[in-house]
Amino acid sequence: MTLLDIGITWVRSKKLYWPSASFVTGLLIGLIIDPKEPIWIIALAVLAAFVSKQFIGAGLRQHIFNPAAFGIMTVTLAFGAPVAWWAVAWGKLPLIILVPAMLRILWRMKRLWLAISFLFVYLVYYLTLFDPQAAVLALVDGSLLLFALVMLSEPITSPAVGNYKYLFGPAVAIISIGLSRLNLAEVFLPALLVANLTTFSLRFLNKKRV
Repeated sequence: MTLLDIGITWVRSKKLYWPSASFVTGLLIGLIIDPKEPIWIIALAVLAAFVSKQFIGAGLRQHIFNPAAFGIMTVTLAFGAPVAWWAVAWGKLPLIILVPAMLRILWRMKRLWLAISFLFVYLVYYLTLFDPQAAVLALVDGSLLLFALVMLSEPITSPAVGNYKYLFGPAVAIISIGLSRLNLAEVFLPALLVANLTTFSLRFLNKKRV
């Protein structure tokens, strides 16, 4: 993913730079998609993420969809590749590392509200299903926290200013919960992509009115 971004930047502007966002996108694809999948499936997920970031949007660095989510869901829908969230499924150590680090990063990015509001909606939902202790324990789920703290806050596709920043996290949570009622195997990534498209559409319509 990083090499693809370095290549397209060189073709466009003859400049070399380290695309840290692309590195994170590639890392997330590797940490979420089932590692038992053939390498060509993972390569296609990376290629789809690259196409989404570079060519599906309103201009340079104005992509619509979270690239990692788009890439993973592309191979999931096309080839049935499972979404495993394997990197945080084997124990609590990943969460001990992830949570403090991401809280600091999100605070500096002014996107902590996205994760908090998303998790709050899920807590309310869990309270309708379980007793308070079980609801809190259900909230400390690796895939839920990785999604809330990392995937949800992708800088280009998640709003950091305006009213949208207060609505985005809860909207993704509500869509996820709605999809879970349909017994889908994966709900977080489709919900994020739907919210990405909706947010982009609302921004476009507002600019058009202005």
